[in-house]
Amino acid sequence: MKFKFNLFGKKKKISSGIYSVYQPIVDIATWDIKGYEALVRSEKETPLEMFQKSYEDGTVVPFDFHCLEVAIGALPNLAEGQYLFLNIESPTLEQAFDKGKKGEVFLDGVKEYSEKIVFELAEGVKRSDFEFIRRGVTFIRSLGYRFALDDLTEIGAKTIQMASLRPDFFKIDLRLVRGIADNHVNQQIVKEMVHLGRMNGSEMVAEGVENKEDYKYIRNMGIRYGQGFYFARPEKELLTYLEPPEEART
Repeated sequence: MKFKFNLFGKKKKISSGIYSVYQPIVDIATWDIKGYEALVRSEKETPLEMFQKSYEDGTVVPFDFHCLEVAIGALPNLAEGQYLFLNIESPTLEQAFDKGKKGEVFLDGVKEYSEKIVFELAEGVKRSDFEFIRRGVTFIRSLGYRFALDDLTEIGAKTIQMASLRPDFFKIDLRLVRGIADNHVNQQIVKEMVHLGRMNGSEMVAEGVENKEDYKYIRNMGIRYGQGFYFARPEKELLTYLEPPEEART
C-alpha cells in the first residue's frame, strides 16, 4: 500500500532512490516481535551522508518527510499489537508538527494507524530545544501517536529533563549495550536508566544486542525489549517470526 502526500511539491535536491529496511524489536523473554524500526537506506550514500547533505542544503525537513513517506509503506503489514518506530529529526518536529502545519497533514494521512506508530527522537538534542520538543510531543500525542526517546547514553540533567515527557519507550544506545556483560561502568549506567524508565512507566529497549553474553545480561536486568543483530538484521520485508537459538533458551 502506498500513502500519497504532496507536502513539498517537487522535492528538489532531495536524495532519490531511497528505501526503508526494518529491524525487529523483540520481546527478550519470548522472542515475539513487538515492532520494527524503519531505517533509511540508499545504494549511493550512507544514511549519515544523506542527512548531512540535507542539513547543508537546508532540505532536512522535506528529506525527513520523504523518509517517513517511504517507511510507512509497511504499516498495513503489521500484525496486531505491533508498532512501527519512525525516526524524526528535531528540526522537523520543531517546524512541522503543530496544528495547521505539514506534520498535521502527514499525521492525518496515517491516522487509521495512529496506535501503531511510535516516533523516535534522539536524546542528543540541546537542553535549549526542550520547549519546542515538549510542544511537538504534546501535539503528536494529542492525535493518538506514541513517542520514544532514542539513543540514551547517560543519566544527566538533559536526560532527566527529556524523561519528564514520559516517553512510551526508552531506547538505550548501542554504545552502552555492546559489551555490557563485561563493562561494569555501563552496567551501572543502564541500571539507572532502567530505574528511571520504571519510575516513568516507560518500556525499555536495549539497542545493539549482538551476542549471547550481552543478551543474557540485559535479560537478567529485566529489560523487556531488545534490538540488534543477535535477533535479526534489518530487511526490506518485515520478518514475521524469529526462532531463538538454543543458547538463548537457558
